[in-house]
Amino acid sequence: MAADQLARQDRERKEDVDAYVKSQASEPQRQKAAREREQARRRTNAAIDDLFRIYDIRMIRREPIDGHVTILATLDPKDSVRPQTDDGKIMRNFKARAWISETDYELVRIEIEAIRDLSFGMGLLARVHKGTIATFERRKVNNEVWLPAKVTWIASGRLLLVRRLRLRGISEFSNYKKFTVGTSEAYGQPK
Repeated sequence: MAADQLARQDRERKEDVDAYVKSQASEPQRQKAAREREQARRRTNAAIDDLFRIYDIRMIRREPIDGHVTILATLDPKDSVRPQTDDGKIMRNFKARAWISETDYELVRIEIEAIRDLSFGMGLLARVHKGTIATFERRKVNNEVWLPAKVTWIASGRLLLVRRLRLRGISEFSNYKKFTVGTSEAYGQPK
């Protein structure tokens, strides 16, 4: 990049940061942001609680994946449990197999399969058909951090009651590079 482009980008970023600092300076804005964070935290915790309530989770065996010892767990929805969140209502339509690193306690791979048709918007907006499968894989990069490696899906469904969809795809993530950037900026008190 040319020096003038970099200088312009630096100016724009500094203006964005200054605007953010000003917006967070007022007490009502800070309180609103804190309320939103608390509400998001409560929603996440409720969804996690639903996950453990809805699924019968069983540890099956140890399996090596890419040189890491993993524990294979199956998640099968219980028929008698009523979900308490919208996320839970969606979860009960899927079964899963998850591989968790035994040493890092990180999700290495998960396979999710729809066990019944799932409708959105009373079936008018979209429908995901039984048998839809998605797989998400992660890889430990530089022996430091777990990052996405591959996502695959085989899906069938219907969109807006009109269009029938049959999809198959693979997204692969690679060439992660480690780099560091040193920056320093000083900000005064907002006016």
